[in-house]
Amino acid sequence: MMVVLLVKEMRDLENAAISSALTSSRDLMEEAIRNSFEALQNDPEYAVILKKSLPVVVYTGKGNNAGDALGLARKMDACRVILRCATPVEEMSTEARDQLSLIPRDVLTIAKEPLMEIPGGCLIIDGLLGSGAHGALSPVYGKLVEEINTLRSLSPRSRTLSIDVPTGLDPNSGEPSSPTVRADVTLAIGSVKQGLLADGADDFVGRLLCVDLPSLPIGGSDSNLQVTDRRIMRLIHERPYSFYKNRAGRVQIIAGSPGFVGAAQMCAEAALHAGAGLVELYCQQNLYAILAARVAPEIMVHAVDSYRDIDVQKADALLVGPGLGTPSTQQLLALRETIHRASCPVLLDADALNLAAVGKLDIPEGAVITPHPGEMRRLMPQSVSSPRLAAALEFLRDHNCTLLLKGARSIIASRRLVRFNTSGGPYMATGGQGDVLSGVICAFLAQGVPTDDAAVAGAYLCGLAATRAYTAQDFPRSVSASSLFPYLGCKE
Repeated sequence: MMVVLLVKEMRDLENAAISSALTSSRDLMEEAIRNSFEALQNDPEYAVILKKSLPVVVYTGKGNNAGDALGLARKMDACRVILRCATPVEEMSTEARDQLSLIPRDVLTIAKEPLMEIPGGCLIIDGLLGSGAHGALSPVYGKLVEEINTLRSLSPRSRTLSIDVPTGLDPNSGEPSSPTVRADVTLAIGSVKQGLLADGADDFVGRLLCVDLPSLPIGGSDSNLQVTDRRIMRLIHERPYSFYKNRAGRVQIIAGSPGFVGAAQMCAEAALHAGAGLVELYCQQNLYAILAARVAPEIMVHAVDSYRDIDVQKADALLVGPGLGTPSTQQLLALRETIHRASCPVLLDADALNLAAVGKLDIPEGAVITPHPGEMRRLMPQSVSSPRLAAALEFLRDHNCTLLLKGARSIIASRRLVRFNTSGGPYMATGGQGDVLSGVICAFLAQGVPTDDAAVAGAYLCGLAATRAYTAQDFPRSVSASSLFPYLGCKE
């Protein structure tokens, strides 16, 4: 995981490392370039895009951010590298000119005129201004930012990569200038600058890709504000050769109502694909025939006259809510009693959260809850005007639980730690994604993963699975929730 820092904090770390001879400015740049390229190669989406050898268009200023951008372009083995520079080349920093000199002359073009469209697409690297820039953009930089956004929109299947921070976005506050680069991915180098996580910054930052700088003494475990990356999946236990289903945990699910059987099916099948040893789905009598015919054969479907009939003491994790609807007064009392009897981790989602919002269900101590913004507003009406992080922290003052506040960059918070998820993308804006997420988290809970780690790993895995589905389907506008299933067994 990567820590979140202010620009000054990051700059102080860099200066201290250089002044103490732990590293040099040139070595830091080479490390950033090398690790940025490796991060792209290890990403399921960009590993495919890099193999296409698209033209690379590099927008640079004159500072070291330009050197990072040019070095990254050099690594990409592109058929063409087109440079659009805000200043004459001779005014670039020494490190940036060195990187430019390493790009083969036969693929390099220095473009003097604006670029409007590249048929077949391109990779655009935004290296105009680094994290040290503040305030309104000069006219020269503003025009180049507009050009980047226009080139991206008019060139099919193109992507914009910003180095460290999109040009025009304040790295500390997240306030955009007019204009600001709209990146598809931002390479957060060494740390994530605080402004990249601000409400409203998502559409400029795009997906965050964390790039480590091992040369810098940046702490991680002692920070209570972090950003997830692929290393989070190491929290999921390795399975010894002698492993068997009872050690993989039993998930019990109370879900479904007339018209909402799909939610019950998806969360149960997600738990199965994420590694739960046994999955039991409990429903009312009138749904049994429908669900038993629909769900995967490995899932045990049980019809109950009352939720009191569930032997919840057998569960290693209990999930309540997807598609549950509004239970009768009698069933609600039985449901409350069953949740109270559970000695295992409990996850409340969807309709269970709506019931909690009106005081009909309690949120158990230590539970995981997974509200989307609408459910969060019902749970906490005063959160409407609050920043998402502030609302999450305020909610946790009254509820000792793990809160996964869903969104473009989901927040996973407990009283111990706050983490932002970095996986997934807008192609996940389809019904059922939350049901899949709940099932995955419960599978991890049943396997003994601590509640906040299970929530953060579940969010990351679902986003990663969605990106794999998106890539396998040749980059459609959206991916269905059930298309994640084949990828939920993957650890990285």
